[in-house]
Amino acid sequence: MAEIRLENISKVFGENLVVDDVSLTIQDGAFAVLVGPSGCGKSTILRMLAGLEQQTSGNVWIGDKMVNDIPPSKRDIAMVFQNYALYPTMTVKGNIEFGLMNRKVPKKERQRIVEEIAAIVGLTDHLNKKPDKLSGGQRQRVALARAMVKKPKVFIFDEPLSNLDAKLRTQMRTELIELHKKLGTTFVYVTHDQVEAMSMGDEIIILNQGVVQQKDTPSNVYGNPRNTFAAEFIGQPPMNVFKQSAFDEMLGAVSDDVRFIGFRPEHAGISVTADSLPHTIVLESEILTVEPLGAETIYKVKNDIGTMNVRSFDAPLLNQNRCFISIRLEKLYFFDGRGTAVMAMEISRTKEAALNGIG
Repeated sequence: MAEIRLENISKVFGENLVVDDVSLTIQDGAFAVLVGPSGCGKSTILRMLAGLEQQTSGNVWIGDKMVNDIPPSKRDIAMVFQNYALYPTMTVKGNIEFGLMNRKVPKKERQRIVEEIAAIVGLTDHLNKKPDKLSGGQRQRVALARAMVKKPKVFIFDEPLSNLDAKLRTQMRTELIELHKKLGTTFVYVTHDQVEAMSMGDEIIILNQGVVQQKDTPSNVYGNPRNTFAAEFIGQPPMNVFKQSAFDEMLGAVSDDVRFIGFRPEHAGISVTADSLPHTIVLESEILTVEPLGAETIYKVKNDIGTMNVRSFDAPLLNQNRCFISIRLEKLYFFDGRGTAVMAMEISRTKEAALNGIG
């Protein structure tokens, strides 16, 4: 196991700055997930950590060792890719033990290690099969097992579940979480899928245009986004964010610092009647779309503030064109002109001013 430190890492391809002065620490034993839109620099960071790309500037530390000039094979890292990269002519056993053979591990010891790892990832009954006889999830487990036999300090995963169908992705997410608990090794995982990020990581690093937007626990990223990018990237549907002026009629000028106001879709109530509630904005709205999803319903509605998403766990309002949306003021988020969250004390004052004005 090992702590990872990136110090002022930048990467330039031609004239394109892909990673911009990133500094971060991933704790020993963490399950850290790098998440962001395509082209944000997350896979490039992973490749620099692995030694597959050389950073333009900055330092990479694994444990107490700076690895800038250490080749990938000597960094004590195991990588798992989205395409599995299995040897098609070898059996599962052959794929898993190939690295051990290269390292001249004795046959009896190889057998013990392969059987141990195969049991952990559920491949004991498939050791004599070739990859083309396996399901996508089983092939992914072979790739994991092949990485595990190295017993590395760090596992890094580059969108390893992107080729699987939705049901299998859910199953493999659970298996990877359980595997991390068993091994206790540092995991660094790259994905563009926020559901993977929120469900798997104990630490989430949100990237945009090569810059870290927020590094925090899943609950803090969701509940206390540092800026509008993090607020709108994490969450399904994402946070509703509007210009502060859209709230002028209801709240007035709540603060000189505030330029944007947001709220999570599940923090907006929806009903067919206009209930009068204290400290609550109530908006008569037009229902544009209704998406019943079983346990929840997603609405898109339009009102004086704008078009917004509402997430409800009540029975869906079907065959309704109009509704009333209620938003409690303590559920509002405030951001300044750069999209940065207003500090807690300033938020408190802003909300106090708003609460005094409504209800």
